[in-house]
Amino acid sequence: MIKSIIKNALPAETWSNFSSQKRHIQLLFKHSKLDPNLKNETKILIIGVADYNNLGDHAIAHAQRAFLEKVIGAKTEFKIVEIPSRTPVRHIKNIINDKDIILFTGGGNLGTKYRFLQDVYLPIIEKYPNNQKLFFPQSYTFNDEGDSIKLMNKIKSVFAASGDKLTITARESKSEKLFKEFFLENNIITAPDIVLSLNTRNKRDEKEVKTTDILMLMRDEGEKVLTFKTQHKIIDALKVNYDVTVHENDNSYDVSPENRLKELNIKWDEIKQSKVVITDRLHGMIFSQIAGIPCIVFDNYNSKIKMTCETWLHDVDNILFIDSRNEINIDKFTTLVSNLMGKSVPQFDIDTNYEPLAETLRSFIK
Repeated sequence: MIKSIIKNALPAETWSNFSSQKRHIQLLFKHSKLDPNLKNETKILIIGVADYNNLGDHAIAHAQRAFLEKVIGAKTEFKIVEIPSRTPVRHIKNIINDKDIILFTGGGNLGTKYRFLQDVYLPIIEKYPNNQKLFFPQSYTFNDEGDSIKLMNKIKSVFAASGDKLTITARESKSEKLFKEFFLENNIITAPDIVLSLNTRNKRDEKEVKTTDILMLMRDEGEKVLTFKTQHKIIDALKVNYDVTVHENDNSYDVSPENRLKELNIKWDEIKQSKVVITDRLHGMIFSQIAGIPCIVFDNYNSKIKMTCETWLHDVDNILFIDSRNEINIDKFTTLVSNLMGKSVPQFDIDTNYEPLAETLRSFIK
């Protein structure tokens, strides 16, 4: 109760910093679960895999593993090892050797908004400048306020020491431009959010009767731009004619990497049972795309949703973007929802859009 009150009273970034500092202190006393014999094996490490309560990040972890296995095939000498995000960096360093390929989990953690880059990624990049390293698709989340300028200078220096041994994958055009501007010595490529490389559709889904008219997957804080007042007006208007299910940050419990696919399938099945999804979450939109369900998506605070739509989904039928900063006409919105009922969403062109990432990963194991 008290935690919730404090969290709601603080800016999202301040709360995130507190949480990161708490995690950092806890990790100082955590014992390693990594097998020390891994030091002697040739491997691909995926560092920062979700072991907390964000299903979008668990989908990233699942998609990274699946994509990597598809790209490198089964005949490689490299063993794939996933490192959960709560693993202390000192334990990770104990198993890395000079031949290892080091991959960092994608999302929005490459920047100064969260401490993950500072606490985990940066020490590893600094210690292993000659290892091949790659960030899975990321959004640029640096800012230029306060101590961030000093931190950014350190990051640029550490990244520069790795040169083209460090590849940063931007997940939309705005981030690509900024990464190229600030990290001149590194290899910058572009690919969609890695979750778009999944395909959760099958023929059985098309024949099943939908049990929900509208599924709303909404934030209750943090990156939210759509006002709660407008959101409630939308819900009330839709409930006049439709069955509406609303979830606000509905996975409040930690999920282990071992259970992530089970939890993801629960959410994906729920989406497949709806006729239209309305969301202000990036991965709410992406889950709809990979499931083939029409979606209306509102922008978030840093426009990563807008940029994803403009870069990768601008010509995709029935995935519709709405800027939350503009006034929303409720009557027009309900008509828009009505027009999406029963529509389909074309499958994403995975092979073409992910070829730069696939080719880069293949080059690491030649």
